[in-house]
Amino acid sequence: MVYHWDFLKEKDSSFGMFFPKHYVVVGFENQERATTAVDRFREAGFAEDDVAAVSGTFMTQTLEAEPDTTLQKLKVAIAEMHGGTEHGYVDDDIKLARRGGAFAFVYTPDDASAERARQVLDGVDHVYARRYLPMAIERYKYPSQSQI
Repeated sequence: MVYHWDFLKEKDSSFGMFFPKHYVVVGFENQERATTAVDRFREAGFAEDDVAAVSGTFMTQTLEAEPDTTLQKLKVAIAEMHGGTEHGYVDDDIKLARRGGAFAFVYTPDDASAERARQVLDGVDHVYARRYLPMAIERYKYPSQSQI
């Protein structure tokens, strides 16, 4: 990861890869759907600074960008050897971004806010959603690879 986004309230990387702890990351087909979802999250009681929509370009070329260094490649290899799936999610995000996709971030530091986020997601049209926990990534909705 080469950029720290000030919007994120907690640690945003793990082994040098993008890992926004306590955030639900939601992929959408376009920016309009991501923006609409952010409005719905706010209507459900999420604070203004707890939700944001970003373009696919910002997500993949800024937040998830990795420096092309030997140390970075080593970190990614170690993370993947230990069962890390972060790199696969980056690949999915790139696929979605290339076809005009956008993303929403929702800060969910506890189970109550995570459940509230799930309820909002039930009412919005999204491609996939995942929540970054301290030591794992929880899939909320995830289609098969052929559908991404």
